[in-house]
Amino acid sequence: MQTQLIRPTWLRCVLFTALLLPSAAAAPPVTRPTEGISDNTPAVHALIGGRIVVAPGRVIERGTLVVRDGVIVAVGADVKPPADARLWKLDGKTIYAGLIDAYSELTGDAATKAADAVAKGSGGYWNINVVPQTNAGAFYTADAALNKKFRSQGVTARLIAPSAGIIKGTSAIVSTGDDDPSRTVIKQQVALHAKLTVKRGNRKQYPNSPMGAVALFRQAFYDAQWYTKAWRAHDGDPLLARPERNAALDVLQHYPQTKLPVVIDASNELYFLRADRFGREFGLNVIVRGSGREYRRLDAVRRSGRAVIVPLNFAKAPNVATPEAALGVSLSRLMHWDIAPENPGRLDRAGVSIALTAHGLSDPGKLLAAVRTAIGRGLPADSALRALTTTPAKLLGIDDRLGTLESGKAASFVITDGDLFAKKTKVLETWVDGRRYEVVKTNDVDVRGTWQVTIQTPAKKEQVITLNLSGKPGKLSGEIIRGKTKDKLRRAGLLGSRFSCTLNGKSLGAEGIVRISAVITEETDGAMTWIGRVTWADGGQTATEGRACPSSGERCVGDTRHAGRSGYHRLGPADHRRLGGTLKIDRTSRGSTPTRRALHAQGAVWQPHRVGVGGRLCASEHRTGQGAARNGAWRTPGSAAEARDCCW
Repeated sequence: MQTQLIRPTWLRCVLFTALLLPSAAAAPPVTRPTEGISDNTPAVHALIGGRIVVAPGRVIERGTLVVRDGVIVAVGADVKPPADARLWKLDGKTIYAGLIDAYSELTGDAATKAADAVAKGSGGYWNINVVPQTNAGAFYTADAALNKKFRSQGVTARLIAPSAGIIKGTSAIVSTGDDDPSRTVIKQQVALHAKLTVKRGNRKQYPNSPMGAVALFRQAFYDAQWYTKAWRAHDGDPLLARPERNAALDVLQHYPQTKLPVVIDASNELYFLRADRFGREFGLNVIVRGSGREYRRLDAVRRSGRAVIVPLNFAKAPNVATPEAALGVSLSRLMHWDIAPENPGRLDRAGVSIALTAHGLSDPGKLLAAVRTAIGRGLPADSALRALTTTPAKLLGIDDRLGTLESGKAASFVITDGDLFAKKTKVLETWVDGRRYEVVKTNDVDVRGTWQVTIQTPAKKEQVITLNLSGKPGKLSGEIIRGKTKDKLRRAGLLGSRFSCTLNGKSLGAEGIVRISAVITEETDGAMTWIGRVTWADGGQTATEGRACPSSGERCVGDTRHAGRSGYHRLGPADHRRLGGTLKIDRTSRGSTPTRRALHAQGAVWQPHRVGVGGRLCASEHRTGQGAARNGAWRTPGSAAEARDCCW
């Protein structure tokens, strides 16, 4: 309860200091008072060594991206990570700006609440199908499962629109993060949404046909024009009667003759042309939500100059398995099934500005697969990336914060293990406003290769063995080599940086099944070591240490328990070499310090004094007499000692 003992004067000083240092805040500013002790630790990350796609056509082959408190503060090939940053090594990985899904709708409880609010509200339009005052952002609630699917596709933001009505209301841009709506709603009232038809089967109320829907759309905008003039006249002459306030017309009057976007649904290519005509009639900045059939009137679509939100829910193959079933499939349906995947590519080649959406797909988790299908049918990869980043960001008015990887923009990006649209590429991580979401669980290290391992037996003796680890990072296999005997490992696996395997105890001269578990550590020189435990069949445990051998083809020499610490290494019999005489191994000291060993030859002393980045074993040959190991340093008698280094 110490928070109750804080003096108000001291608290005011703390708040004043926080205002003076806004860059130190770890989270965005909030209006609600902090309960308890606030955390102002900066969240700083530096993603280094990765390929950075700043924007379509702008690539940094190897660079660094720095994030501070959810915002990109630096990106470039020569950027140095800040001293307070957490480092993320992304060698072999690629960073893209977070994808933007250009259309989705309120569903479930959110859609129901929006409809109820309009029904209960007052001062609306005379027809319930005209509800431009509906604000999707006010009713949005995050769906954790749905957001997870979008993040698995690299989507960090999406547009949500009301679903009911002819003039349906305004949309919002929301992030795919798991925060509360006060943080996930990025922008309110992004665009006005409408459609020029009614649902099938709706014949009980006006309008009950596409013709009636068109007439109501036109009437609503003419009423908005009258409403504007009426209030303008009243404001200019107070003696005139005051017009009534109408929530729907208050919204509609702002759209004609402005750049505020109006998204009109077009259920086919003819409705596309109708939407364009209405845009011209009322001076609306129309964006058309397409049907996927724009290729049928491609020249007219191009001449309209309208941007198109293109769906990727390509038609399924018709059933023509039997002659009877084939008779029920029309030629136009067959043609659409064949040509629909080419629609995005044809629009792009015609110069039409397109944005892509997963709306209409049975599962948003199939977005990238659908994009790859479109790329395979003619859509250039750069155009696909543009249609998922920079184009929707510009159309929806959020290009100041999303769409590219530039300083000052939100730290919303996706990390892949290859080209985003390649078939086998995986989305590894999706960052939303600086928060990391791991999509594919990856291991911290790659342990595949040869390991030289020291195992302490139950009899307190040491055995030096070799482990050859192979297979895939997620499915390891390998073998153990002890002297001239070999045996396969069982259940080898890696979780994060923890390695484990089981093996036949006979491989170590013991009975039963033996389990090895160890934590992998990457040294500053790039070499990997492990330290862990061996569990024997009787339940007893002993220690094990090991080191990965270099992958450059150089020799992995003996027991490397103390590599990277003392720099001394024990050489096995295979490494007895001749240098003006027979080399032998001689123990020079033992005790609490690491065992030091020296190589003695006739007239020469060899000091295995360090391991370099490549894991090379180096020694110094001293030509003047016998040397001695004292306190970890090698010295030679005499004042003129000629020495040269040897490595292998």
